[in-house]
Amino acid sequence: MIPLVLPEGFTRSSATVATLLEALGEPLAWWLAGVVLLLAAVQVARRRGGVAAVLAVAATLALAVACDGLVDDAYIQFRYAANLAAGEGPVFNPGERIEGASGGLWIGALALGSRLSGLEAGVVGRLLSLLLAPLATALAALAGRRLAGPEGGAAAAIAWAALPTPVLYAATGLETTAFATALWLVAAGAAAERARPAALGGVLAALLRPEGALLAAFALPAWRRLGRAGKAAVVAALAAGATLAAVRLVYFGTPLPRSVLVKGFAAAAPAALGGSYLGSAFLEWWPLLLAAPAVLRARAGLPALLPALGWTLVVALRGGDWMPGSRYLLPLLVVLAAAVAVHPARRRAPLLVGLVLWGALQTMPLHEPRPPLVGALARDMAVHRVQSRWWEALGRWIGASAPEGATLATGPAGALPYASGLPTFDMYGLCSLVSSPGSGEPGHRLWGLPEALAARPTLLYPGRSLPQVDDDATVLAAAERALHDVPGLRESYRPQLVRHAPEYPLDIVVDVVWVRLPGR
Repeated sequence: MIPLVLPEGFTRSSATVATLLEALGEPLAWWLAGVVLLLAAVQVARRRGGVAAVLAVAATLALAVACDGLVDDAYIQFRYAANLAAGEGPVFNPGERIEGASGGLWIGALALGSRLSGLEAGVVGRLLSLLLAPLATALAALAGRRLAGPEGGAAAAIAWAALPTPVLYAATGLETTAFATALWLVAAGAAAERARPAALGGVLAALLRPEGALLAAFALPAWRRLGRAGKAAVVAALAAGATLAAVRLVYFGTPLPRSVLVKGFAAAAPAALGGSYLGSAFLEWWPLLLAAPAVLRARAGLPALLPALGWTLVVALRGGDWMPGSRYLLPLLVVLAAAVAVHPARRRAPLLVGLVLWGALQTMPLHEPRPPLVGALARDMAVHRVQSRWWEALGRWIGASAPEGATLATGPAGALPYASGLPTFDMYGLCSLVSSPGSGEPGHRLWGLPEALAARPTLLYPGRSLPQVDDDATVLAAAERALHDVPGLRESYRPQLVRHAPEYPLDIVVDVVWVRLPGR
């Protein structure tokens, strides 16, 4: 078999979404700027809280650019938004009403932004989430200021900006940053006893993420201790969540996104993995736990803590997540960052310095961290970025070279389908209906392979990791072993080896796409 060799520089020229931030310069320079800004903010926070908050906002943007976060799941939302912008509706494949993305309102925002700007949905998504990251920090400063004055506002902003999770996901284009912004809007409104901002935050939270309404439900036991603004946020979130569920039921036939049903029930990981997820999360930001007692001392501590802990328990029981950074624990992070504002003033500076240095240690943009903890989270995100970048480039090639009427079946259902534009069967079962058993990470089990083969796609891409070596026979043997138990595969499909020159550290330089044989 003759391998297909892609032109030199193919990934850089084809992966337009993944390479969006590269023109801004070296990640290490942005990371250094962000860390310096945060440390400067700690120094001036005692006397000039407003200046410190501004420095934290600037640091958020610098660190977000440095992390350059990107994951394949974001492209699923980009594909839904692209179809919506094209008039096909919020669907993965035109004509199929299956909601495999949980972004809700975020998908509509990307579609609108794409229509108004003329930019592709993925570019809009990454830029919009990147711009919202500093807004979340500014709202953290506002909430902290209402709780404990200018110094408290600076402390909350610095704590939030120093956390790995917000900066890791700030540029992904996922709804993660928008959801965090909505949570901080609730916090700022509740702290100031302003019902309208709090209610708006509740509505946005419920429309952006399915757990937005669930968080409001978890707050109901503390109803009597909620202030007027807190009650407004709870009622607004529940009403918005119920309305969105009704709309989903009418349009998609189910009140919850299929991604929630698959990851939470049908293909959920065991609770043991959820416990490991919590352990990893606490390791990422353990200095923040020192402010936890302040939550209980604060007047609004219990109403804020109940929903955060309730949702954290749900996350643990359903197996956590497979992506780097504890993105599913955003509600708890918001509560703990706000607690820093009311932490005893004499203890704030050591806590913040420790948080900044510990977060910086993990997010240092190094490709070969030594020891492994140094740059660990940056390395994990870099691996996801490399995968997304390659799958986007591979998708461009497939879309340009596939015959008319071609269809695709794939495991990773983000960048490859988004860039190819081909009708796609999602073998992970998020965007397509599958029922076969499988094994793997939570929500990412290749359990739809039999149904995919029955649909006779033109191209098949399981997305399994292959050895990145020069020996074609070794690569092909590994690709065949990954699918050795699939009956009829070799009789109907042939493997096509795809190679290209490495363009980045950690690059994927060889891959295999299975092509259906004529007449089969």
